[in-house]
Amino acid sequence: MYFFIAIILIAELIITVTAICLIMNLDKKINLANKHLLEFRPKLYNQVAMIKTAVTKFVKTLHNIGIQAEEKKQQYLLSIIKNIMIYILLFNLKGKSKKCISAIQLASAIKECFNN
Repeated sequence: MYFFIAIILIAELIITVTAICLIMNLDKKINLANKHLLEFRPKLYNQVAMIKTAVTKFVKTLHNIGIQAEEKKQQYLLSIIKNIMIYILLFNLKGKSKKCISAIQLASAIKECFNN
C-alpha cells in the first residue's frame, strides 16, 4: 500500500514539475512577444495613420466622382430635352405659316425655361 501511494506521489511531482516548466517557457515566450510588440507599436501607429488618411482620401474621391456623375447626368438630360424641343420646333415651323406663331410661343417658353 505504501508503495502505491509513493508511486502516485512521485507521478504527481513529475506532472507538477513538467507543468511548471511549461508555464515558465510559455512566460518567457510571452515576454519576448510583448517586447517585440512594444518595439513594433510606433511603426504600427504610423501605418494605421497612413491607412486612415488613404481611406479618407479614397472616400472623398468617390464622393467627388459621384457628384460629377450626377452633374453630367443632368447636363445630358438638359441637352436631350433641348434637342427634342428643337426638333418639335422645327417640325412645327415646317408646316403652314399659321403654325409659326405657336412655334414662336413654344420657343419663348423654352427660352424662359432654360434661363431660370
